[in-house]
Amino acid sequence: MTCPHCNAANTKVALFCLGCGSALRAHGEVACENHSGTPATGVCIICGKPVCGDCSIAVRDKMYCDDFAHSQLITQYTKLAAAATEFDAEVVVKNLSANGVPARQYSAKKFSQFGCLTDNCSVSIFVKTEMIDEARRLVEEMDLEDFLIHETVQS
Repeated sequence: MTCPHCNAANTKVALFCLGCGSALRAHGEVACENHSGTPATGVCIICGKPVCGDCSIAVRDKMYCDDFAHSQLITQYTKLAAAATEFDAEVVVKNLSANGVPARQYSAKKFSQFGCLTDNCSVSIFVKTEMIDEARRLVEEMDLEDFLIHETVQS
């Protein structure tokens, strides 16, 4: 299914868009994390938290939760890749950080009580935007590709 908001490709079963966080179709099973009983209109593209219109922050047509740091992350960091587990992401983040590339990880698993709300119930790895090329080089040089499940997503 193609997202009508950002044109990102998603599977038929995804409730929310992996690219922008918007709801892909009407549903009643996912409530806002902050307001039970209120349907979620999207999910934070950083942590996967289901949010309603009152709780969401939109920046450059992407949805974020009420954690201000998440909406600000994209101004300084770029998503490098994703890992299937917290452990895999931590291996990559610690290796990058130890080699001078500031890296962070955010998990969509915390809010996946309904199963996967998007096509990606993974752990995202972000690096300082100005260091993305260095991060890619280090991932290859240190043979960390096996810890990753997909390549870079540009913002």
